[in-house]
Amino acid sequence: MKIIPIAFESLGVRSQATFIETSDLKILVDPAVSLAPRRYGLPPHKMEVEKLLELARSVNEYAREADVLVITHYHYDHHDPGFVIPKDIYRGKKVFIKDPNSFINPSQGKIRAPKFLNSIKGLPSSIQSADGKGFVLGHTKIKFSYPVPHGADERMGYVVQVAVSDGDETVMITSDIEGAPREMHMEFTQEVKPSTLIIDGPLSYMLGYALTEDQFDASMDNLEKIVKQGLTTMIIDHHLVRDQRYREIISSLKLRVKEVNANVMTAAEYLKEEENPLESRRKELFSESNEPAKLPRGVAELLKGGG
Repeated sequence: MKIIPIAFESLGVRSQATFIETSDLKILVDPAVSLAPRRYGLPPHKMEVEKLLELARSVNEYAREADVLVITHYHYDHHDPGFVIPKDIYRGKKVFIKDPNSFINPSQGKIRAPKFLNSIKGLPSSIQSADGKGFVLGHTKIKFSYPVPHGADERMGYVVQVAVSDGDETVMITSDIEGAPREMHMEFTQEVKPSTLIIDGPLSYMLGYALTEDQFDASMDNLEKIVKQGLTTMIIDHHLVRDQRYREIISSLKLRVKEVNANVMTAAEYLKEEENPLESRRKELFSESNEPAKLPRGVAELLKGGG
């Protein structure tokens, strides 16, 4: 099995786009990229927009190669109704989506999901709600969790987690569970027992606002449990890498699981690339070069929509 993180915070943008290739199937999970409209009171830096457009091209290329596209929920860093990634990537594909009519908050259920589904109407060869279901395509099994909250509570909506197995290896992508602060976030991991887990990490850059100390501690405890349940590799990225202290937090987790033989790393580390967490460095980027980006129309529309 081949696992390729395409776009993540450690690579420079908000995303969790991941390409998975088995012996007979190519799958792309969450083909989208985004940026923070504001961070430290600042708009995106020119370097961030350049990276967004670069990685959007990569997502586009991998999407066209894929047989299956998966949408785990309807935030713009996980799906794109045509802002910067062409809608045409869905043409002829099997598409599995988070159920737009069940376990979904008003923003996603009434606005974003319908907008997305209308934008790709007539393009996929098939489109199916995936919540709690399993599919066998050739020798590859794709299994989806029942919906779980996007973090510690339900205000941000729900996501589906996805596991892909080729019989020898299983990779699981948690989508946005914000570091698994609740026991229910761990149930699917315990069920499918992945060898590789791609998880988004706690929302630590908003500690004291959108995340309490207790919730952060629960996330760290649960991340430790997950690693010790038999993982070979944990790729921890996305929300966590928006925090300037993300290396400290990863080092702390590594220390807690040092007795087991597991790799804990960012997407960039997994790819053996230099980490490039541009969002967390936005203030530094502007201090070095005061270059707010001139936003192409699609990017401007994307950022106007928020997260």
